Formats: sequence, structure tokens, C-alpha cells
Amino acid sequence: MSKFEKVYAEWLAGHKSEASGERLRRLTKKHGYGEKLLLEQAWWPVIGNLDHLYPEYEFINSEGGYYYIDLAYVRLPRPAALESDSFGSHARDIDRDKFSRDLDRQNDIVLADWNILRFSIDKLKENPIGCQNTLRRMLVIWYGAEHSNMEGLNVYQREIVRFAIRSGSAFSVEQACGLVGRKEKFVRKQLHELLEMDILESASIGSRVCRYKIKPNGLIDR
Repeated sequence: MSKFEKVYAEWLAGHKSEASGERLRRLTKKHGYGEKLLLEQAWWPVIGNLDHLYPEYEFINSEGGYYYIDLAYVRLPRPAALESDSFGSHARDIDRDKFSRDLDRQNDIVLADWNILRFSIDKLKENPIGCQNTLRRMLVIWYGAEHSNMEGLNVYQREIVRFAIRSGSAFSVEQACGLVGRKEKFVRKQLHELLEMDILESASIGSRVCRYKIKPNGLIDR
């Protein structure tokens, strides 16, 4: 049994032991493939633990009823709802009323001052690194988490790395110059050092590097 499987089994059993009513029923009957896939393929490789996560979290909506969030990440400054969605089940079961209820549900969660991220099961299976990168950006943007290696960077390199993580896309030398307010020669030196440290990688097609992006393993402490 892998470390993830062992921790996951203990984590889920602990929540079942504390649950009752509908939440216990859902943890026993409904919580399964999609939620576990999100944890195993995306969450665990980035975070390495299941701390602050609550499966089938009971959320009281604006009318006093309950929604059940696949995975709630409950920590300051605000909680986040993490959900895995299957295209097949949504396409098969959706109708106008359910579509409206799904939108109402998401609106209620957001208006209660929660953040929310949704992942397709297809992407979790086919592009887990993309899902991992989304979580890395979440941790930096919403929770201010940074890898300990950031401590060894100068102030200009830190700002470039933070920008790369927040944007989630490739950026140019010109954008980096505008960001830190320095000339191209100085900025290229900072970018080259970040390449050497395996923090950034080239996003250019040719041999001359003029666009950069954060490396897939990111800069998030586990």
C-alpha cells in the first residue's frame, strides 16, 4: 500500500467516525472515485498531506438547506471548495432545473465568502500536472504559500517568480522588465539565473529564449 493510500484510508475513516445523518451516508455511499482521483492525482503530489481537508462538507445555503461540497479546504483567510466533475454524469443528468440549481449552489458558496475550484475527471486523468499547477497557483494567490527556495532569491527574482505563478502562462522579457522596472540586460540576467536554478523554463520555440514560464513542479512547500 502506498503512503497516499494509507493516509487516505485513515483520513476517510476518521471523518466517517465523526459524521452522522446525510453526511455519513454520502461518505459511505457517494464519496468515491472522483474525489479520490482529485486527491491522488492533483492534491497529494503538491501538498503531500490531507490536513485541513473535509470530505462531503455540510454547507448551509441561503434558504437553510444543505449543500455537500466534495472537498472543503478550511483554513484562513477563507475556505475553498474543491470539486471533481464528471462530464458523462453531468451531460446525462442535466436539465434546465438542475442547471439552474447548480448555478444557485455555486453562487451561494461564493457569496458566503468561499473560494471555489472545479476539476473535470477527464483532466485529472489526462493532464494531472495541469491540475497540480492550478493548485499551486491557488496556494500562492489565496494563501500566500511559497517554497523555501524563494528565500534564496533576490527581490527582483522573487517578483518575477510570483508573477509567473499568478499568471499561469508564459511571459516575455518585456513584461518582466515592466514588472521590476529595470532594463533588459539586467532582467535577462535574473531570468537566466532562474533558468539555471530550474525555477523557470523556456516557453520559446527557437533557440533564443524570449518567453518564460514556471516549471511544472512549481515552488510550493509540501
